[in-house]
Amino acid sequence: MLKINRFWNKLRHHIPQMTRFLLLIAFSCTLVVTIFLTSSQAQLSGQTESPVVVGWEFAEIPELNKASIKEIEYEGECPGTDSGSKKAWFTSSKTPPAPKRRVVVKNVTRGLESNPYPYTDREYDKGRSSESTQMAFGTNHRGSYLSVLAGENKFEYEIKENNKVIDSGSFTSVIAKEIDVRRRDSTVTKNTVCSNSAVPLNVCADIRRKTEYTCPNNKILRSILEPDNSETSTLIANQTFGDIVYVMNGDIHTLRPGEKIQYTDKYLNIEFNPTCASGCSPTTSPRQLQPGKRYQFKSLSGSTIQLVDYPR
Repeated sequence: MLKINRFWNKLRHHIPQMTRFLLLIAFSCTLVVTIFLTSSQAQLSGQTESPVVVGWEFAEIPELNKASIKEIEYEGECPGTDSGSKKAWFTSSKTPPAPKRRVVVKNVTRGLESNPYPYTDREYDKGRSSESTQMAFGTNHRGSYLSVLAGENKFEYEIKENNKVIDSGSFTSVIAKEIDVRRRDSTVTKNTVCSNSAVPLNVCADIRRKTEYTCPNNKILRSILEPDNSETSTLIANQTFGDIVYVMNGDIHTLRPGEKIQYTDKYLNIEFNPTCASGCSPTTSPRQLQPGKRYQFKSLSGSTIQLVDYPR
């Protein structure tokens, strides 16, 4: 600026006053235009260099493309793992959501199955981001979740409008794995059961107490039956007013009125005479009894005797 002033002072002594006035106006205009153009170029340059914001948004995380997924590791009687997941939304400042738009995002990270790559196809038609998708750790494509690996993941995307691709590109996201170690033991349940599970409790002759230790996935660690013996009792009672003669496994037995008897054999075949109580030979075909059940001889239809269930 000092050199310009000196040049101007020398020049004005050699040119007429009017000419000096016109040159001053021209110089001022040139300076104003130069400043304006310089400012405009700076603004345009700033707009052009503004970075494109693209990638995944996560709930409660202000930073784009960065999140963690928690996995629970159980130790104790019932070890195992519960895989967590994370909700995410795709966003792009270059091509924001608009009517009839969808976005397809593929995870092309090395180490994932590639036929096909894990991907998600979501609506991208309103707001500032896409329809949500659930992320979870995995290596292959799953319908319910977008599989990711722990660490840096590379994604490729295509934004479509009326099934026509209008924008595409790639970005990376860092997904950390957060491990939560907890102790998990079995739960204890106690109930009464019949020693023969096929027999209902109301007609069971051999009721026992059963204690089970079970994991949350319904896996039974151990089961304790009390009393713990391999024999199963079967009961027969005489509910008639006379003696009952019958044959059990080839041996003749007599059962007096109101009397009960228990058998512990695994196989019980019985024969009796339904029309005659005492003093008559058994005439029925052998009938196999169900172990652990309560039976009773009972008079039905006058003098006919039948062996039927004996409810408690």
